[in-house]
Amino acid sequence: MRMCTLLLGLMPLAACTLTPTTAAMPTPVPAVYAEAGEWIAAEPADAAPKGPWWTRFDDPALNLLQGQLTEGSLSLKIALARLEAAQATAQAATGALWPKITAGVTGLRAETSAHAPSYSALRANPADDFTAGGSLSYEIDLFGRVRASARSAQALEAAAAGDLASLELALRAELTNDYFQLRAIDAEVEVLTHTLADDQKAFDITDRLYRGGAVPSSDVSQSRSLLENAQTQLSTARLRRAQTEHALAVLLGHNPSEWHLPYAPLPPTVSLPPVAPGQPSTLLQRRPDVAAAVRRVESANAAVGIARSAYFPVFTIGAALGRESTQSATWFEAPARFWSVAPSALVTLIDGGQRRAQVRGAKAALEEATDNYHRTVLSAYQDVEDSLAGVRELSDAQHSAERNAEAAHSTWTQAMHRYSAGATTYLEVAAAQNALLVARLNAISLEQGRIAATTQLVRALGGDWH
Repeated sequence: MRMCTLLLGLMPLAACTLTPTTAAMPTPVPAVYAEAGEWIAAEPADAAPKGPWWTRFDDPALNLLQGQLTEGSLSLKIALARLEAAQATAQAATGALWPKITAGVTGLRAETSAHAPSYSALRANPADDFTAGGSLSYEIDLFGRVRASARSAQALEAAAAGDLASLELALRAELTNDYFQLRAIDAEVEVLTHTLADDQKAFDITDRLYRGGAVPSSDVSQSRSLLENAQTQLSTARLRRAQTEHALAVLLGHNPSEWHLPYAPLPPTVSLPPVAPGQPSTLLQRRPDVAAAVRRVESANAAVGIARSAYFPVFTIGAALGRESTQSATWFEAPARFWSVAPSALVTLIDGGQRRAQVRGAKAALEEATDNYHRTVLSAYQDVEDSLAGVRELSDAQHSAERNAEAAHSTWTQAMHRYSAGATTYLEVAAAQNALLVARLNAISLEQGRIAATTQLVRALGGDWH
């Protein structure tokens, strides 16, 4: 009873903890994004919705594919399973804070050896033994080990949720980029098909002029070279389309052999949604990967408390209550009652430096998690700055590319007219045709890059909130 009284007196001290206070994690936060241009204030992050941002591209086909991603992506299913496992682990760790109560009923009939120390001629042999009772066991968390374990598991659960959100954001951005890349390739196929037809017409004209003795054979060779080059580029573009379509199929959880996306060329100019970067400080609250890194710091911090608690005794209390009898008729009578209370304390005295090593390892893991948080924050700022620069510069470049394509088309038309009239050589036509093809393909590539930069900016900001 003295031990019981002592343990009960220690229970109010169970609020103690050996987990260190979470250290501040200062990270330089710029006042503005260097690539943002004129300052635009962001809305508070905690009240901002973060999806579905892809609908702002106003593309029904893309919206349909994004809807399929939720159910079809195997990567999302894997991450969701990890989250569910982390949730179960957290629930199990939290359950350890409560007493464990068990109940059971047993019936036994046994014969005791006459040579056994427990044999008595006064007792029936064989004999019955009926037992019904319950037991209670509880660890008095005097030094916070159990609470630290629960906090660590809960932090890992929250980190797994951040991982899932980060993966979903990345997959939706990848789907958006792959979709528009496929449409850009369709636009390239369309340009190359038209170019191939134009080159075929030019070759026919050149061949007729050569047969009439108006031009040398070198013009025919140059014309055929342009024709074959266009055919080669067309075949290569079709290959890239097939590979991109296969990547989309796997991303959506489909068999590449059985899934196809209809041909739909990217228009010359896509109306892109404006994305305001807001304040750099809000990025730390919006990015799910940053949130996951913070939670892992919290888990590692709690692990230090767990390791430290190994230096101190573990106090537990056990109790049992029930009834036992050799006859079922007297099983529940008052004399059949039994009970017990068993307080205990266990402390490790010598362990060869194991606990010291565990504390040192836990502190190193905390330092690693903290440094990883800092790296994640800096990478987040880099992502935003890169994306802002990409959106701005690619937008300017795409406008120039459109004007260049228009000028190249005018040059090629004039060159064809002069060549047909015999006023110039085919060398001018070939140069103009090459310049026109390059200008058209470059305009498509820059438009697709502009879309990709906008998508990357949304991802870098942790999702759209407008």
